[in-house]
Amino acid sequence: MNLKTPILFAALLGAATAAGSDARACGYFNYREVRPAVQVRPRPVPVAANDRIAAADQRLEEERLTEAGVQVTSAFPGIRQTFAGGSPLETRALRILSLALVRSEGTLRGVPGFSGASEAERGANLEWATRTLRSIDSLRPNDPVTQADLAEALAARAPHEEESLAILADLASRDLVGSAHAYAALARLRASKGDAAASREALGRCELMTKSPTVACRAPDGRLAMGG
Repeated sequence: MNLKTPILFAALLGAATAAGSDARACGYFNYREVRPAVQVRPRPVPVAANDRIAAADQRLEEERLTEAGVQVTSAFPGIRQTFAGGSPLETRALRILSLALVRSEGTLRGVPGFSGASEAERGANLEWATRTLRSIDSLRPNDPVTQADLAEALAARAPHEEESLAILADLASRDLVGSAHAYAALARLRASKGDAAASREALGRCELMTKSPTVACRAPDGRLAMGG
């Protein structure tokens, strides 16, 4: 072996190394190399406010009150500072949340700002719901639906029971009570006045209007709305 042999070998090795580097630079990789897999998590698709409010309305009908509240506050986190009449969707959301609060006695556990952990908070929630429903009613004069909603809220607070009874009695005399919950409130108020016959009649109408009479047609304390 002469001096030219190692020089030639070195030259060939250098050329191979350079070729490998050039191959890598051009995007050619050894197929035996293992590259870590990169997992890309898809971003969650935001739910539109109108879809959330539609879902909240359905949850309210199903007596799933906390879920209704969650949907509303997810769509409108600042709902407590929102006024009726700002937009049709916001007004609808306010109605749903207010009725959910009334029907849950002011307690929507797990719903930010409306959990009603103390008696004072529950009272504040019910007063907020009553003011909100009164505001909605003022936007739609002589609307039996908003009147019944307001009367239902008023019936939940002792200081407002007389006003509630007056509204509901007027609607019932014209056969315009369109809510099972409003009939349940009327039955309870009639019973508190000692009018058992009128209370039983209202309770019967309540049960005809709902698939869940043990829920809608009972007073907040769990007794039958007619006082049974």
